Amino acid sequence: MEGISLIAPTKPISTLRGLKKIDFLNICEEPFWNTATTQEIRMHKIHAYPAKFPSLIAKKAFEYAEAKRLTLKTVADIFCGCGTVAVEAKRKGLDFWGCDINPVAVLISEVKSYPYSANTVKSKSEIIVKAFKAGSIESEYNTTNKRIQYWFIEDQYNDLTKLKAAILANTEADEYRKLFICVFSSILKGTSKWLTKSIKPQVDPEKKPQNAIELFKKQIDFVIKSIEEADYYNDARITIEHNDILQVTRTNYADMIVTSPPYVTSYEYADLHQLSALWLGYAEDYTELRVNSIGSSYGAGTENMPDDLTPTAKKIVGYFKWNKVQTRSIARYYSNMQKFSDKAFEILKNRGLVVFVIGDTEIGGHHIENAKCLSECMINSGFGIKEIHKRSLQNKLLPSHRDASGRFSSDTSHRSIYSQEYIIIGRKA
Repeated sequence: MEGISLIAPTKPISTLRGLKKIDFLNICEEPFWNTATTQEIRMHKIHAYPAKFPSLIAKKAFEYAEAKRLTLKTVADIFCGCGTVAVEAKRKGLDFWGCDINPVAVLISEVKSYPYSANTVKSKSEIIVKAFKAGSIESEYNTTNKRIQYWFIEDQYNDLTKLKAAILANTEADEYRKLFICVFSSILKGTSKWLTKSIKPQVDPEKKPQNAIELFKKQIDFVIKSIEEADYYNDARITIEHNDILQVTRTNYADMIVTSPPYVTSYEYADLHQLSALWLGYAEDYTELRVNSIGSSYGAGTENMPDDLTPTAKKIVGYFKWNKVQTRSIARYYSNMQKFSDKAFEILKNRGLVVFVIGDTEIGGHHIENAKCLSECMINSGFGIKEIHKRSLQNKLLPSHRDASGRFSSDTSHRSIYSQEYIIIGRKA
């Protein structure tokens, strides 16, 4: 295919010894994985999501498969997040299966990939807004969840409580209710004291929270435009499963997997989505959602060294003292990396393709070779690695560091961000 160069030899890399010949740092960027021919559709933006998977990669992965004459009928994403691959599969008329351990992510994915009627959304939203304006509640602010009190002032809490009640009272327990609950979820940060543009949970004492019903109406207008633009194939079947990928038993199912796993130094996603988790009743204590989340440090304090680490994973763990929780968490992450690579192999049909997207990171001044480690795991699982490419992770004009809140920074003393990520393509023999 023009524009794609083989980093691997003419036959796939199938041994760890063969992989040693690949110098990951000196792999050149491949323009094919960076070049978009169309703008990202609005549907991908109806709910904010940290580290959202680029729709460009899903489109390019489908294009790549077609160029390699792989017949695509069913696509999967084992870390489906906010449903980027699901949306692009629906637009292409492909069946899709995905899973995520985060219930907020599952809600967003289900809503984004469902073929709603814009007119129905408009008419139902008008009823909800009317019910909100006519409704009244007796404030229970002083007795509500303390974490909600931490993030919301009483007036905003009362308006949000009334809005949620209007949604539940004027919708059936169906896909349309999910949509309005998703819109409700999408306005929570704007109506809270959460620091604007901060990834990490951080209060802004100077912030003036936005008006709940006005923000809801504005977001509904955006969603209606998104539905009108989406251009879905309605006969494509989309299945989103709320599950830990390591517990999934699906086998010989997908023609292709396109996914991006959490990084070893990723944020606690339960913390990032705590407002939605609390308001939507997914947890009374949002930290419960950290359990079994890959990349989380939760519960890593008493673990022993895993016995399934690859050579690169062992080297990475060796940078740190074993008596530290962080070190045990890192070791568990790379053990889980082997397990989810094995799961990907099981889920694929014979001759199926997996497209993993992962970037290297930095911890304590050490270069953490996530891409090389994942490649080793893939070989251990039975994949032949066909190609490895680099793509630009961000606009080069953007800062290359993040401060303690997670915002971009030009201060080189802050945590550095690797400006590239790897596309690793494997085939199930």
